[in-house]
Amino acid sequence: MGRSPKEQTQNVLKRTNFVAVNKSRWYLVAGHCLYWLLFFLFDWLATSGKVGRVESEILLKEASINFVSAAFLAYSSIYWFRANWFDGRYRRLIAGIAAFILLAGLLKHAMKTVFIYVPLLETHLSDVPSWLNFWKPKYVLGSIVSPMLQASIVVMAYFFSLWTRQQRLIEKAKREKVEAELELLKSQVEPHFIFNTLNNIYYLAQNNHPRTGEMIYRLAQLLSFMLYDSRKSMIPVEKELDYIRDYVNLERIRYGEKLDISVNVYGNLKDAMAPPLLLLPLVENAFKHGIAPVGTGWIRVDVSRRNGSLVCKVENSVPEQIQEKAQKNEASGLGLSNLESRLGALFPQQHELKTLRGKESFLSVLSIPL
Repeated sequence: MGRSPKEQTQNVLKRTNFVAVNKSRWYLVAGHCLYWLLFFLFDWLATSGKVGRVESEILLKEASINFVSAAFLAYSSIYWFRANWFDGRYRRLIAGIAAFILLAGLLKHAMKTVFIYVPLLETHLSDVPSWLNFWKPKYVLGSIVSPMLQASIVVMAYFFSLWTRQQRLIEKAKREKVEAELELLKSQVEPHFIFNTLNNIYYLAQNNHPRTGEMIYRLAQLLSFMLYDSRKSMIPVEKELDYIRDYVNLERIRYGEKLDISVNVYGNLKDAMAPPLLLLPLVENAFKHGIAPVGTGWIRVDVSRRNGSLVCKVENSVPEQIQEKAQKNEASGLGLSNLESRLGALFPQQHELKTLRGKESFLSVLSIPL
């Protein structure tokens, strides 16, 4: 049996990730090899050019010893850091790195004693009593300090790469968190709207309203919008306005001529793009809290473009029943709460949502960058 398209896509992604990881590792290994090669050559060539130094064979040994001690300290410190830092064993980490520094210095000094200093005693430094002279504190201290300086570049490069990798992971986690929150809030908007509209259709069906079929058709159009366009990150503002007009027409079918509502657009919005379902909650809130059960009331929607921003003003009447609920703090709307959360995720510190409650009207003003 052939594999499904989903399985084929997953296999392609796995292979792509595998190749990318291997490629990244090869780049890392090549970079380290290049650094140590340059380190060795620079150390060897720099010392071999000094006047009065001994033959090239001794200088080659010294450069090799410097390379071994520095590489040992660099990679042992990195390994010890990875083994203890992420588990929170900081005292063990500090003690271990201090021990590695001491061990690398003593290793370097011991190798220089065996391969460089002892042979020199026999040929060039016969007047020195013994090789113990080379183990005076000032010489040993120099051998301990020098690997630290020589290994510091690799260690700092490792910490920098670790920091940048963590920053990328943090940014990725933030983006995924914001996207998940937006999807959750958007999914709350849609059932909220569908619930209200189905209640309207139920109301008309109970009264055998002749336009019930038209209302169901318009609801199907709106569901089509939510199924396709609302899943996009950005849509034309005009398309959302068409969506709002369909929603308003649904409400007009329910309330009839008692409802006074106007939707006004000022300025050119043909090229304006914005995230979907940001204007609808304002209109929904106006219907929910601005229209009396008998259908009396008014709503005015004004959408305009100002200085690179989209401004939406929605003002509605406040019936007596709503005024009583507002006084009892019972008129909190899920729509506006979700809208504020979505705006904070989409436009942090760039949006503005204001509400003004009066005795006879309620005004909401939304401003977002385009």
